[in-house]
Amino acid sequence: MQTNTQLSATSIELIRAVKAEAARSGVSTPELARRTGRDRKFFYDRFLFLKAFSTDDLDAIATALGITAADIINSARFAAEMHNAKAGA
Repeated sequence: MQTNTQLSATSIELIRAVKAEAARSGVSTPELARRTGRDRKFFYDRFLFLKAFSTDDLDAIATALGITAADIINSARFAAEMHNAKAGA
């Protein structure tokens, strides 16, 4: 997926990981916003790759999903490794 963004590759992978973990948990964007005390625009801006998540954001999101921030980071790392493996194949 191409994005028009100035975000780092790491930030993009973390955003994708948050989306994936929320989907795995069956949590919609509005529900994630409610659980974290954020408004939906906060998440939509990030899910459109306009802004990055902070480490504090990742911690709050992980808590809302019943996982750890390390789980989100590991999900992002795994996806990046898979992408790199496909690109190198």
